[in-house]
Amino acid sequence: MDVILASGSPTRQEIFQKLGFQFSVVIPDCDETLLPNEKMEKGVCRLAAAKAENVYKKIEQEKDVLVCAFDSLVAVGGKTFSKPQTKKEAFAMFQSYRGNRVAGFTGISLVGNQGGKKFHVTQVEKSWVHFRADTTNCQIRDFLAFNDWKGKAGGLTVEGIGAFLIEKIEGDFPNILGVPILKMGEMIREIYGKNPVKILTPAKKRVQQRG
Repeated sequence: MDVILASGSPTRQEIFQKLGFQFSVVIPDCDETLLPNEKMEKGVCRLAAAKAENVYKKIEQEKDVLVCAFDSLVAVGGKTFSKPQTKKEAFAMFQSYRGNRVAGFTGISLVGNQGGKKFHVTQVEKSWVHFRADTTNCQIRDFLAFNDWKGKAGGLTVEGIGAFLIEKIEGDFPNILGVPILKMGEMIREIYGKNPVKILTPAKKRVQQRG
């Protein structure tokens, strides 16, 4: 089966590599903004589905293909955060996280065909990150200097030096990184009726860029 990762995220590519997938990368061309008054869960599902369809249309003539697309957002106190564009913006986000329970939502959309029959399934996964209340502005600046916040929803990372700003995590840990592995496995089982280990071959050439 030809697995396509519809994402330019280096973190998601690294996760797929660690899972042993043989996959290609096709970056979707989609608007990634929420609609006015759109709820977070609905928004990440809509955006992930749009990314999956955008990429699938480029390769739908291929048989036995699986496109995996994701969209992640972070929220705290009713406010939603996407990817910070500047260090100043990221600093303000982390100030609002301090001492709070931060929600991380990821929409996951799988589209493809099996034996010439198309399928498209989209679901959402939620996790929560509890940030330490005793984190100082100086510590936030020190963390931001590592640039781990770049390219991540809400600047949120639970790997590297950023882990020291966190008190605990609820839910699927990889979901905070942008790939809800447990949810994805459940969806693949429902689609194919088999364990992902049985249908996803180990990678010899781990990642290939496509158009």
